[in-house]
Amino acid sequence: MQASRQQFLRPQYFSRLAVTFVLCFIGGKVGLSVPFTSGNVSPIWPPAGIALAAVLLWGYRMWPSIALASFLVNFLTPIPRWPTLAIACGSTSSALVGAYLLRRFTEFKPSLVRLRDVLGLVTLPAFVGTTLAASAGVTSLFLAGVQPWSNFGSAWPVWWLGDAIGVLIIAPLLLAGGQLGKSVTGFRWIELLTLSIGLVVTCLAIFGGRMGLAIRDDVLAFVIFPFVIWAAIRFGIAGSTVASFLTAAIAVWGTAQGHGPFIERNALHNAALLQFFIAVTSITGLILAAVVTERRHIGEAFRDKERALTALKQAQYSLQEAHDYLETRIGERTAELAESNLALQAEINERIQTQEALERQTLKLKEQSDLLDLATDAILIRSLDGTISYWNKGAERLYGWTKQEAVTQGLGKLLQTKFPVPFEEIKLTLFHEGSWEGELVHKTRNGRRITVASRWTLWRDQNGTPVGWLQINTDITDRKRAEEDLRELSGRLLSLQDEERRRIARELHDGTGQNLVALQMNLALIQQRAKELDSNASQMLSQCIRLTEQVLEEMRTVSYLLHPPLLDEVGLDFALQWYLDGFKARSKINVDLNLSPQVGRLSRDFEMAVFRIVQECLTNIHRHSGSSIAKIQIARDANQVTLTVADQGRGMPSEILTAGTGKMPVMLGVGIRGMRERITQLGGYMRIHSSDSGTVVEVVLPVVEKEILNATQHAADVGIASGTGKKPRHD
Repeated sequence: MQASRQQFLRPQYFSRLAVTFVLCFIGGKVGLSVPFTSGNVSPIWPPAGIALAAVLLWGYRMWPSIALASFLVNFLTPIPRWPTLAIACGSTSSALVGAYLLRRFTEFKPSLVRLRDVLGLVTLPAFVGTTLAASAGVTSLFLAGVQPWSNFGSAWPVWWLGDAIGVLIIAPLLLAGGQLGKSVTGFRWIELLTLSIGLVVTCLAIFGGRMGLAIRDDVLAFVIFPFVIWAAIRFGIAGSTVASFLTAAIAVWGTAQGHGPFIERNALHNAALLQFFIAVTSITGLILAAVVTERRHIGEAFRDKERALTALKQAQYSLQEAHDYLETRIGERTAELAESNLALQAEINERIQTQEALERQTLKLKEQSDLLDLATDAILIRSLDGTISYWNKGAERLYGWTKQEAVTQGLGKLLQTKFPVPFEEIKLTLFHEGSWEGELVHKTRNGRRITVASRWTLWRDQNGTPVGWLQINTDITDRKRAEEDLRELSGRLLSLQDEERRRIARELHDGTGQNLVALQMNLALIQQRAKELDSNASQMLSQCIRLTEQVLEEMRTVSYLLHPPLLDEVGLDFALQWYLDGFKARSKINVDLNLSPQVGRLSRDFEMAVFRIVQECLTNIHRHSGSSIAKIQIARDANQVTLTVADQGRGMPSEILTAGTGKMPVMLGVGIRGMRERITQLGGYMRIHSSDSGTVVEVVLPVVEKEILNATQHAADVGIASGTGKKPRHD
C-alpha cells in the first residue's frame, strides 16, 4: 500500500497526467471545431486515440486526466451540464476497456510490428471499446434534448466511427510514430520527403477545391492509396501512421471547408462517407505495414536459422571427433578395469581363504601366539563378557599397555574407544554376518589419539556357540592424516582455481576489453570520416563495428562468468541476481531466487563456494534435467546456512544415487565432485533427492565465528577498495 502511494506521488506521474490532459483537451477542441456536425457529435475524435495510447504506454492510472479533459471540453460547449459527466465517463471507460481487451486477448506490443497487434487494435479498442463512448455520449445528448430522438440512428454511427477513426489514426501515430526517425537514415530521408510532398499535394488537389470534382468523382479519392501503400512498404508502421494522419487531416479540413468528393449530400451522410474513406485508408496501411514487417522479420529469422544450422553442423563434427576419442579412451580404460578386476578378485579370494583359516585355527591361537607377536598389527581376543584372553606384542607396541594391564583394567577404560556406530549395532552385525570391519579411534598410553582399521571375526566353540571374537587393528593414523592433507590440498587447488579465474577475468576486462573498446572507437571514427567510401566498403565497416561490439559483449560475459566482481564488491545477493538474469536469457529457464535477508555478508571463500555451487547446479539442470523452471532458496540461522536448489526435470538415474556405500551416494561428473570438495572444506554436507518429478540438492554449511569476522573484514576491504563502499560500476 505504501509503495503504491509513493508511485502516485512521483513527479513523473504528475507530468504524464499533465501531458495526457493537455493532449486530450486540445484534441477535443480540434474534434469539435469541425463545422459540419452539431450537438458535440464529431466525425473524428482525436482524444479517443490519445487516451488509448496514454493507457497503453503509462497504465490505467491516466484515467483522471482523460476524464477531466473530456469533461472540460464538453463543459465549455452550450450543451447542458449533466450530459458532460456521462460523456466523460463514456470516453474514460472506452479507453480503459479498449486497453484491457487489447492486453487480455492479444498480448499487445505497442510497437505494432506484428499483424496480430494491428488486427487487435482495429477490432478491440477501435470498433468494440468505442461503443461505450458512443452509447453513453449519444444517449445523454438525446436525453438532454440536444438532438431529437429521430436522429439517434444516424448520430450514433457518426459518433462511434469518429471515436474509432481517432483510435485508428492517433493511437498508432503516438505508439509507433517515433520509430520513423530511427528507421530512416541516409538517402531514405529524400525518399520520405518525396513521399510526404506527393501525398500532401495529392490530398490538396482532391480535397482543396482546385479540381472542381463532382459527386461522380468520389472514386478519385482513392488516388491516395498508392502513397499509403508506398509508406507502408518502405517505412513500415511508422510511415503508414504518418501517411494516414496527413491524409485524414487534409480530408477532414477540406470536407469541412466544402471541398472534395464528400460534400454533395447532407452533413451526416458526408461525415459517414468521409469516415469510411479514412477508416479504409488507415486500416489498409496498418495491415499492409504489419504484413511487410512480419515478412521482413521472418526473413531475418530464416537467415539466423541458417547460420545456427551451420554452427550446429560444425558442433556435430566436433562432437563426433570427441566421441571417437572417448570411445578409444573407454576401450583402454575397460581393459585396465578388467585387469584390475582380476587382481581384485584374486585378492578377495585370498582374503576369504585367510579369514576361513583364522576361524579354523582359533583354538590353536595360544600355541601360535609367539608367531602372532611378530605381527605389526594389534591382535587381541575378547570374550563376550568383555575380558581379554589374548593381547599380542603388536598391541603392546601400538597402545603402550601391557597384557596384564589390558586384562585387569579392561579395554573400555584404557582405549576409550570411539565407535562409528553404537557398539550394540556392531555386535548384532558380528553375530549375524560373522565378521565386521570399520574404523575406530583409540587412546594410547601417552594420551595420543590414533585411528585404526579394525577387523572382527566371530569366535565360536566346537558346538558353534559364539564365545567371543578375534580383533585385528591396523594403525592408519598416517593414512588418515594424508587424506586430510589431500583434502586440504584439494581445497587449496579450488582456491587457486578461483584466484586464477579472478586473474584471467581481470586481465580480460582490463587488457583485452580496453583494447577492444579502443578498436571500437577507432572504427567509429573511421566510419565518421569515410564518407568518400563506396556503399560496399561502408557496409563492411559497419559490419566490423557490429562484430567488435559483439566480441566485446561476449568477452565481458565470459569475464564475469569466470569471476563475478559483484561477489567481492556488493555480496552474494547481487552477484547471484546478476548471474541468474544472464542464465535466464541464455537458457530460457525461469529461475526463482529466494535469499533470506538474514544471510548477510560472509567470508569471500564462503560466498564464492555458495556461488559456484549454485552455478554448477543450474548448469546441470540446463544440460541434463530438461526442466523449464528452477527454484533456489538460501536461508540462515544462528549456526548454519542452508542452500536448496530444486527443479522439475526428469531426475537423476537410480544407479548414480544407489552406487557406493555410506550415507553420501557416489556422484559422477567433475562438477559434482568439485561441489563436494568445496562443501567438505567448509565442514558441511550435501544431500540429493531425485525422482521422476525432479531433483532437489540440499547443502548445509556451518557458520562459525571465524566466517563472521572474515565477512566483516571482507566488507571493510571492499569498501576501502571502492572508495565509498558503494556498488562499483562495471564497464
